[in-house]
Amino acid sequence: MNIKSNNTTIKDICLSLGHFCKYNQEELLTDSCVLSNSLNSLNSDYYIDSYGVLSKNKLLYKEPLILSNLKLHFRNENLVNKFQEDSEITIIESQNEKIFFFTHLKNINHKYQNTFLKTLSISNSSNIFFPKDESIIIITDSEADLKKYKKIFDKNNSTNAEIKIIKVPTKIIITNPQKVKKIIDINDSFFLSMIIKLSDLIEENLNNSEIFMASDNQMSLITKSNILLLNFIPKFAAPYILRFLQKHIGSFQFHKQILGINYLITKDNFKYSDVFEYQNKLNYLVGSKISNFKILKDNNQYFLRDLLSSPKNLLTMNKNFASGFSGNKILISNQDYFINKHSSDLLNLNTHSYVLTNTGLILDAFNNDLKKPFFESKTNVTGYVDESQLAMETFNIKNFKPKLPKLPKIKGTKLLNFFKKP
Repeated sequence: MNIKSNNTTIKDICLSLGHFCKYNQEELLTDSCVLSNSLNSLNSDYYIDSYGVLSKNKLLYKEPLILSNLKLHFRNENLVNKFQEDSEITIIESQNEKIFFFTHLKNINHKYQNTFLKTLSISNSSNIFFPKDESIIIITDSEADLKKYKKIFDKNNSTNAEIKIIKVPTKIIITNPQKVKKIIDINDSFFLSMIIKLSDLIEENLNNSEIFMASDNQMSLITKSNILLLNFIPKFAAPYILRFLQKHIGSFQFHKQILGINYLITKDNFKYSDVFEYQNKLNYLVGSKISNFKILKDNNQYFLRDLLSSPKNLLTMNKNFASGFSGNKILISNQDYFINKHSSDLLNLNTHSYVLTNTGLILDAFNNDLKKPFFESKTNVTGYVDESQLAMETFNIKNFKPKLPKLPKIKGTKLLNFFKKP
């Protein structure tokens, strides 16, 4: 797809998703990196496989990421300027932007390759990436913080790294070739989660006619509150609290909450799933994106993304479901596809099945005990319908005119009787 935008970060995100973008010469001279959590993003040599929490120069906590798609992308020079002017063009306009400061330190020895560190702070302003050996990327929303962390990792000031500015949109407008517009807000202030959310929402909204939005869930909001509270307790106690939260919530959900990427992507804005109800049953909920795990068949190895060939794909161990599903089917069994036990347990495939888009977004998750999961009604029938409200909800308002309710008529004789003395 050919993309035009007034924002370099948007172009870099679209480039990582395999689209063609038009850059000017000034943009091409600027260093850049973006992140994605997509099954279908371009291959990257820079996977993020562990994360940690910093307090100033002290590492409080470091853990591996579990079945993550998280990748760091530098600008792919092979795809730059393959934009075709004579083809259909989608425009992604940046309306509002948050400024971050960026520097890339090179030839600095460290032991954190493929790790991301965030700071334990109220603003969550500092993001530090270690994409490879002797390479450190620092991104903050404060130039003073950036200089502080540069001094921590480059004590001898041996690297003369330039400080550059990255502008990340907080609101975008996507206009497709048919001039249909989608307005999308990115309600976040943390660099990593802003970039991942932008990547997810751009990917889903370019592929679908409906508007997809992102919303948090209860457990995610509680985790954010707990992280903020850690700023007001002694630092020696913070690692123990983090370990407790990790065990209580589960490692798979906890790393997404620490990184700020535990939101849900849905067609109806702010679909607020009850994670408390499901946290002991399912790791993946409707609106979350599935990991790109390995699948085996006939001694051949595949990745899940290679098998998601339809707008709707069924991932199941239930043969009855597979026979009743009209789309693309991925049946996990000894005779068909096979995955390892760890992935199967994480997906709860013994008890649940999933309907996925070709981007790995979960459209539906249901219990394997259901008899007819694809035919049962998902909504309750109500006996009351307000025609005016129905017209507004369906945007069919050409015959509906808002008006004030009529006031009751008061007869003059009754009003005179009210003031008449007894």
